[in-house]
Amino acid sequence: MKKLSFTMRIQHNKSWLFVIFAITILSCSQPTKQPVDYVDPFICTQGDHGHWLPAALVPFGMVELGPDTYPGSLTANGDFAHGGYDYSDKKVRGFSHIHRGSSGGGRIRDRAGLLSIVPFSHNPSDTFFVNPVLDIEKTTEYARAGYYKTLLTQDDILVELTASEHGGIHRYTFGGTGVPQFFINSGNRGKAISCRQISPNKLEGSIGNKYFVVEFNHPVTAAKSWDGVSLVEKSEILNQPYGGLVCSFQKTKSRTLQVKVGLSLTSINAARMNMEAECPGWDFEGIKTKATKLWNDKLSAIKVEGENEEDKTIFYTALFHTCFLPHLTNDVDGTYPGLDKQNHVAEDYKHYNNYAFWDSFRTKYPLYSIWIPDVYRDIVKSLRDIYEQAGNWDPFPDNNHPPHGFCYTVRGKDGYNPCSTCRHEHMLMVMTDAYFKGLFDFPMETVYPYMKHEAMIQMPERYDSIGYIPARPDQTGEYSWDNWCMAQLAIELGKEDEYNYFIQRAGYWENTWDPSINYFRARSADGSWLDFPDDPTENREKYTYEGSKWHWRWNIIHDMPALIEKYGGNKNFIQELECFFDNDLYTAGNQIDLHAPYLFNQAGAPWLTQKWVRKILKEPIVQKYGTHNFFPEPIFDRVYKSTPDGYVQEMDCDYGCMAAWYNMSAMGLYQVCPGNPVYQLTAPIFRKVTINPYNKVFSIEAKNLSDTNIFIQSASFNGKPLNRSWIKHDEIVKGGELVFEMGSEPNKNWGID
Repeated sequence: MKKLSFTMRIQHNKSWLFVIFAITILSCSQPTKQPVDYVDPFICTQGDHGHWLPAALVPFGMVELGPDTYPGSLTANGDFAHGGYDYSDKKVRGFSHIHRGSSGGGRIRDRAGLLSIVPFSHNPSDTFFVNPVLDIEKTTEYARAGYYKTLLTQDDILVELTASEHGGIHRYTFGGTGVPQFFINSGNRGKAISCRQISPNKLEGSIGNKYFVVEFNHPVTAAKSWDGVSLVEKSEILNQPYGGLVCSFQKTKSRTLQVKVGLSLTSINAARMNMEAECPGWDFEGIKTKATKLWNDKLSAIKVEGENEEDKTIFYTALFHTCFLPHLTNDVDGTYPGLDKQNHVAEDYKHYNNYAFWDSFRTKYPLYSIWIPDVYRDIVKSLRDIYEQAGNWDPFPDNNHPPHGFCYTVRGKDGYNPCSTCRHEHMLMVMTDAYFKGLFDFPMETVYPYMKHEAMIQMPERYDSIGYIPARPDQTGEYSWDNWCMAQLAIELGKEDEYNYFIQRAGYWENTWDPSINYFRARSADGSWLDFPDDPTENREKYTYEGSKWHWRWNIIHDMPALIEKYGGNKNFIQELECFFDNDLYTAGNQIDLHAPYLFNQAGAPWLTQKWVRKILKEPIVQKYGTHNFFPEPIFDRVYKSTPDGYVQEMDCDYGCMAAWYNMSAMGLYQVCPGNPVYQLTAPIFRKVTINPYNKVFSIEAKNLSDTNIFIQSASFNGKPLNRSWIKHDEIVKGGELVFEMGSEPNKNWGID
């Protein structure tokens, strides 16, 4: 190499100093990404891959304002776009305010949008109002937490949406030459709508028990009603299915019109009050900024660090998805509709409703307990309200899952349910877990009788010489969980006789275990064994819901040591569990076996938990099963991705259950049995995770973590060696430092204490 002269070296060094200086300035000028910046609302919005939608909303808000796409939102067989949106669609039917995405099954119109606004400026025929379809330019479609925008191409209308807890705020920029118009209708659900103009700028109305007020920032110049057949020169419509109002406006210089909508479940006056409290003026940017801040404040309670940006995107988007449901149902003054058909006031807490506990109790509420315990506390109070106001309720078959057998709906008197589906199965388990985690602000004795009633109506007393006779092993196993919870509460409250009663019922699952084949099996009324498939990998749903006999083989979450003994001890149990995973029998797309990877921990092989959890989180794996049947061909793909098909096919997120599974597992934590406040440990996928529960700091650090160093070699907690593969809830919420040393080979001696 030619030696540089002194002058040349000076010039050379100056050049590098300039480059370094420029890079430093450039890097300093780049704002640090916040958790909200990683959220991609389009993840899990395509086809049958999660059923989310890119709606503008705030955490747990009543309003989810977003596009209802076409044809996905109207698919008759309910296979797609259960939230009213499919990323593959290039048309919309309007922008509606109430959705319930994330779950499959049931009638699609129970989930697709309610109270829709359709902007247009062309001169349409009457057929337009029957099915108001508009083209969107997909390249202009953009969303982030609390905001959505797109361009409608026929009339050149830029659509922008944001939201508050009870309000939807729209901004439309009309680029064409036609008259700006809006079609306000009930939306995809086809519900009857009542709506009338009450002033030049305002409308008010209702759809069922949903009340709304609509206000425009310019006066309406003409209003017509659509009665489902034709337009009528009338500014009012009463209880009309598929009806609505068409409002026209003068051409303005700015060509920008804003619309704000206030909602309530109690009255029109309350809807107006909610709108005035949250959206008093026309500051679209201010509301949008506030929505973004609310999301960032919520998401920032967990900080993940590492080099893989995609992992962070998936993580924070999943965390975002867990905050869609349940919905806030009280007005700004605390008033909410109860199951007793009376209005009540939630004092010093928010009242939430719209639950599906069978879907989400396993993962979401354990996540809430260490992330947003304040929300969990309010949920507990809300569930107390539901128990008390429902009266002497009995189980009602849930229309969304008629073959399930143990899906029930809590309804009040005369079947009244003011807030859509509230499936209650394992609601008492959510309450029990909250109680043992210190999230009760009232005496357990006040709700214990209701929880006891819930357990009793699920498991009727049926005995003969063998004891309890189970009709189905899936039901019996699940009812046993709830009875175990009641036993823990009974002994805590000093009710020893009730403890003995419920702990006996918690063991009824043993009557479904056939030791001759080592599977759970159904019995007839006389106690004899019912038929069992020659191939237990078959996914026929006879006696076991949404799964094969293999999937339900691990169904005793409350007494895993006893189940392990049924297999003949740890060695045999591990061998069978390895067979389950090695032969691709695990289904990541359904709830039944979500806990299965963590059972290696409880059987003394935590390195296998580390292996399989990481595979499910980050690597392509084979999936043979859909929700109800085998796939036509096995799928080899990643389960979690950062694309619109974010989940493996047929994987509903189910009120945030699957999102929360990802969040917990990515942090290296998983609670197998809610009600028992203990988390299984595994290797996180992030270099460091910091959680701030109860204003304490709990961190998990994985030293030397890499794509090859995926196994825990050793661990310490608060500076002391830790050789167990679990941690208590109390240890987390008190704060501390959990440190893992990572390596490329399993350490089979770690975590077996």
